[in-house]
Amino acid sequence: MRLPVWIVKLWRVLPPLMLLFTISSVQSSNSIVDKAKAGFIHNFTKYTHWSDIQVNRNLLICTLNKEPLSGYLEALNGRQVQSRVIRVRLSEKSDQWSDCDVLYITSSEVKNLEEVLNNVRQFPVLTISDAPGFVHAGGIIGLKLRASRIRFDINQGAADSAGLKLSSQLLKLADQVLP
Repeated sequence: MRLPVWIVKLWRVLPPLMLLFTISSVQSSNSIVDKAKAGFIHNFTKYTHWSDIQVNRNLLICTLNKEPLSGYLEALNGRQVQSRVIRVRLSEKSDQWSDCDVLYITSSEVKNLEEVLNNVRQFPVLTISDAPGFVHAGGIIGLKLRASRIRFDINQGAADSAGLKLSSQLLKLADQVLP
């Protein structure tokens, strides 16, 4: 018995359509995670205290990547936090990092992680990354995805060395706080 022509045609078209919808939902899922990570970064700035010298200027969030977090980090431009206006800047060169208040390092930059952290360690720069093991490598806040939720770890020693004071509320929310 032969199948009707419309069923045969549907059978040929259906698998590619299913694949397309699957890819689309994965991209949408990544976009949601990226948006949430940008929100976390924004909130971290609310619970971090920089020296009084830095408080009198814009809050500069720097990144090594042209489009970090699917462009959601760029969306923070112009928002206010602690009476400071957020500015987001691409800073690929190490001589630009000392001006940053926040340096977001994507997991794709993990190959340069040691160099980046060594270059900003002596400055009051809040380093944040989603690279695995970031806080153990000397970064301050490490983002991670656990059970479909974004969580974070904090390296208190790295924050102290950078001259940053993290709120006790922020420390309580962290999964792990390294001394």
